[in-house]
Amino acid sequence: MINDLPAGLAARHPRAEDHPRVLAVLDRWWGGLKGEAGAVERALLLPRLYFQHFTTTSFLIERSDGELAAFLVGFFSQTEPDVAYVHFVGVDPAQHGQGVGRALYRAFFALVRAHGRRYVHCITSPENTASQAFHARLGFIAAPTQRDYDGPGLDRVAFAVDLGRDPDRPTRRRLRVLDAVLALEHRRELGEPGSDDWLALVRAPEGLTVIRPADSSVSPADRWIALYDADPNHGLDEPGLLAAVLAPLACAAIPVFTCSTYHADLILVPEQRHAQALTVLRSAGYEIG
Repeated sequence: MINDLPAGLAARHPRAEDHPRVLAVLDRWWGGLKGEAGAVERALLLPRLYFQHFTTTSFLIERSDGELAAFLVGFFSQTEPDVAYVHFVGVDPAQHGQGVGRALYRAFFALVRAHGRRYVHCITSPENTASQAFHARLGFIAAPTQRDYDGPGLDRVAFAVDLGRDPDRPTRRRLRVLDAVLALEHRRELGEPGSDDWLALVRAPEGLTVIRPADSSVSPADRWIALYDADPNHGLDEPGLLAAVLAPLACAAIPVFTCSTYHADLILVPEQRHAQALTVLRSAGYEIG
C-alpha cells in the first residue's frame, strides 16, 4: 500500500476499532501542545465517524509488533470535485526524521491523482510551527493566519497544494550548507535517546544513528557538514534529485549519510572532506549558497 516506509513499518486502511488507539496517543505525540485545552481540541477533531466512513482515503501505519506509528485521515471533498482534504495527521515522535510523514502524504497524493483530483487542502494551528514547516516542505502554500477559523479563539493556518502544477525549475540547482556541524552517534539499541538535542534519528536493523550538533568533544574524524536543497518549495525527495546529488560524490569516493528532519532533507559529508565535496558538486553544476 505504501512502499517507501522504513523497515519494520506497514500501512493499511484504518478500521472502527482503531479509533480508541489513535485517541490514546494524541497527547503524547503532540507533547501536550496547548495544555488541557489542546488535548480536548485534538480529541474532538477525531470522532469515530472518521474511522467508519472515511477509511478508504485514510491510512494507518503500524510497527511489526502492532504498535501504532502514524496515521493520516483524509477524504475527497463532496462540494468541490477537484479537491481533497487532509483532516488529521500524526506521527510518533520516535519516527520523526525518517520520512514517515512524507510517505503518508505521497500515498494520499497518489490516491487523489488516481481519482482525477488536483488540489489538496489542510489546516494547522498557528502554534504548530513544526507542522507549518513540514507542509511548506511538501509544496503547500500557506494563507495568513485566519482568526476564529474553527470558532471563537480557534485560529488556523490554511494550506493548499496544486498537484497538477509544473513549476519552472532553475536549470542550475542550488544547495546550501547547514550552519551547524553535526555528529553521528551509532547505537546498538533502538530506543529513543535520553536527551532531546538530536536533529534526526535513523533506525536500521543493526541499530540507531543519532544526528545531533557537534560539540567541542567530537573528534575531527567524527564531524560532518550537511547540505540541503535551497529551493523552499521542495526537498531532496523530489524524484531523481537525491540520486543526482549523490552520484558525483560517490564517483569521488566521498562518504555520505542521508537523513530527514522536519525542515530539510540532509546530505552529510565528513567535515575533513568538506572542501573536496563542494568542489565536486560545483563541478557537477550545483551552486553552493
